[in-house]
Amino acid sequence: MQRADIVLLEALQNDSSRSIAQLAELAGMSASACHRRVRALEEQGLISGYAARLEPRALGLAVEVFVEITLTSQSREAMDRFERAVGDYEDILECHLMSGAADYILRVAARDLDHYDAVHRDCLARLPGVSSMRSSFSLRRIKRFAGYPIRR
Repeated sequence: MQRADIVLLEALQNDSSRSIAQLAELAGMSASACHRRVRALEEQGLISGYAARLEPRALGLAVEVFVEITLTSQSREAMDRFERAVGDYEDILECHLMSGAADYILRVAARDLDHYDAVHRDCLARLPGVSSMRSSFSLRRIKRFAGYPIRR
């Protein structure tokens, strides 16, 4: 990876609203060369999209929950059914297939405990093939995800 690519990726990851002119200045290149380089990084799959980071509490989502899921079967069909169903619920923010004791870990945001209870009953309890569920509540976020480290 070229130095300019690293500079561009770090800058965009930190603040994707920067203009091409601002990015070009940071990377020490012309705006047209910078634009071509950013497009190339997108085409290579290094940049998969652009988004704003929202503050959950400002949206009224004060409770963050990590839910460990164990399935009754680890067959391809059972896992495919579960993974498709997870996509149907917007309250499930993330889903990770895991190694270890749990098959999956879900991240869920809720307004409060009553809202999480409703999510648990109306969403999580309806997921197919679930043998057990264990919820852990985040008491306080210590470090927020701010992007991936980019090798130099």
